[in-house]
Amino acid sequence: MAPVSGVRRGLGAVLALLTCTAVLGGCSRVISGTPTTAGGPATHDVAGLPASNGPTGPIAGAPDADLPVEGTDGGEVDALARNAIADVQAYWREVFPDAFDGAEFEPVPRLVSYDSTALGGTLCEQRTQGLSNAFYCGGENLIAWDRADLLPRLNNSFGPIASVTVLAHEMGHAVQHRAGTTGRDAPTLVLEQQADCFTGSFFRHAAEGGAEHFQVSTGDGLNKVMGVLNYIRDTPGDTDFTGADAHGSAFDRVTAFQYGFSEGPQRCARMDAEDVKRRTTQFQFWKQAQETDLPVDEKNLAAVRSSLEQVFADTGALPPELTTEPLPCDGVRGTEPAAYCPETNTISLSLDDLQRIANPPAKEAADSGYGDFAAYAQVASRYALSVQEAAGLPLTGENAGLRTACLVGAWSGLLVEDPIGQRNPVGELRLAPGDIDEGVAALLGDDSLIAADVNGDQVPAGFARLEAFRMGFQDGFGPCSTEYGE
Repeated sequence: MAPVSGVRRGLGAVLALLTCTAVLGGCSRVISGTPTTAGGPATHDVAGLPASNGPTGPIAGAPDADLPVEGTDGGEVDALARNAIADVQAYWREVFPDAFDGAEFEPVPRLVSYDSTALGGTLCEQRTQGLSNAFYCGGENLIAWDRADLLPRLNNSFGPIASVTVLAHEMGHAVQHRAGTTGRDAPTLVLEQQADCFTGSFFRHAAEGGAEHFQVSTGDGLNKVMGVLNYIRDTPGDTDFTGADAHGSAFDRVTAFQYGFSEGPQRCARMDAEDVKRRTTQFQFWKQAQETDLPVDEKNLAAVRSSLEQVFADTGALPPELTTEPLPCDGVRGTEPAAYCPETNTISLSLDDLQRIANPPAKEAADSGYGDFAAYAQVASRYALSVQEAAGLPLTGENAGLRTACLVGAWSGLLVEDPIGQRNPVGELRLAPGDIDEGVAALLGDDSLIAADVNGDQVPAGFARLEAFRMGFQDGFGPCSTEYGE
């Protein structure tokens, strides 16, 4: 991630906005010890499907699709792309009439493979040499992909499902064009996130076993798909979110994908500029100092602790003590880089491990991490457990882990300069767009505490972990206690 954005100096005082319940004499702010679960997300499923790990990628024995591809070299990458296009188009032929007032879906007539490392030619008024990309071109009614660099690189990192993800997104643009879901002057962010949403609706179909050539599990399979969206996000600081090249942060793109997966193409069609504006993290940088990371040291940990104390002050919970000494705790399995002990209301931290997490992501680097916000979010997650302990909520199990992610998300949402949900930040520390993406990356990993219970256990589905964090980030503390029961 370049440049890497981090928790900003300025995270000093942030007001808590917890569940506000009308009572005689005014409004109280509490984390309830008796949450209501009716209608809330389940911890054991993914948008109504069973949460499980399993096979993800090409279905063995499925016959290759018979679709003409211009420029193909007849290799495995193009065969994978051809099968992906076939499955995605079959899905849209099936659902398009119901989603768009009975209209029939018109397949994309031209599929083009090219080699970005060769001299090449021109597609959609672009030279293909050096064009490591995949795209839909409405003017020429084609979908094209780079078989030499982009798709192999993504497949090496995420497996064959990466090609399906990218091409389902491009087919999403074809759906926009055919359904007329966006106007000619729609902002690029709207177009891109709507295509991500359409991608999510296709993957719901695949997760239900409806695709001929590909399968995806709702656990580690969807984690890989969302990892692709994180990989191809806009680089914070390098992309003007109002410009023609803006596609969205990882948080924005994954959010749109989850809407499509959970609610279907009709939800995607409703996306417009106002919808994106209400939830985007592609906000303006508020000052140059926002580019400076917050190194993990005792001084900055004290600043983050102060922020957490003020955010959770109205719960009445006694703030936990923080120590950099390892401490034993009866009945609780130790977790790294931070551990919460309910018996003593203490969080013990490993500075070395937190500093490794705070390192910027780097390919093939032994000390690669997620970024500084991801490190401080581990601390915030253990602090959130102390709040739940004070409220009499269980600290073990899947609900505890997702409730923790929601509380960390709510804390994070109060630290952005542009208000999310009209929650105005105060104090000095701030988050930049890249910080939230660090959190997304960590939540998709298997070694994060952000969505873990007191023993470090988290639900297997990154989809559920991200959904809980996003719920808190967008809607505040209220859903954390009401949506994730005991």
